[in-house]
Amino acid sequence: MASPRPSRREDFAVALICALPIEFDAVALAFDEIWPGNQFGKAPGDHNSYTLGRVGSQNVVLILLHKMGKTSAASTTTSLRYSFPSVNLAILCGICGGVPNPSHDVEILLGDVIISENV
Repeated sequence: MASPRPSRREDFAVALICALPIEFDAVALAFDEIWPGNQFGKAPGDHNSYTLGRVGSQNVVLILLHKMGKTSAASTTTSLRYSFPSVNLAILCGICGGVPNPSHDVEILLGDVIISENV
């Protein structure tokens, strides 16, 4: 049975952030339900486009960065925090194209999960 549709922005605790459209499309396919439009609005000055839906019992905010890079990611997540203040888990999902480097001792391949030790 599907969880009830959220009634406010504070009902979202998880955000998934993607840097590339191909990553965004792949993550969106994992959603159990996507709700069209954004009936909740967003904080003043927030220029992000949000896709809202459900994965399992979790209400999830899905975001595609406007462009790649640390500045874009920082700006996007700052606006996310104002528009969806209850988000307590944000995951950057993607192929991590900049990480593979043959000079490292540890080989990182497509499909590997990388978890940061700090931000």
